[in-house]
Amino acid sequence: MAKSVKTYPEPTHDEIAARAHSLYEKEGRPEGKAQEHWLKAESQLLAERKTQNAEKPGAATGKTAQESPKGNWPAPPRRQGLSNGIARK
Repeated sequence: MAKSVKTYPEPTHDEIAARAHSLYEKEGRPEGKAQEHWLKAESQLLAERKTQNAEKPGAATGKTAQESPKGNWPAPPRRQGLSNGIARK
């Protein structure tokens, strides 16, 4: 069975860290809430992206992974050396 494809980018580590720090500052720099701030920041960013994506025309096409065109995916990052991690001599 085909799964729905996310049409929004996942938040990066740096984006989550910046939002979490902002939450930390707004709450008066409390100690022991780093994980709570991180999870809240990640949740907020994902919700914002889902909302932004839903507002774009044509974003809610309902296409599944099997139906989506193959040409729209970014190229995977390039690897250094051999794929098995062994360097050539």
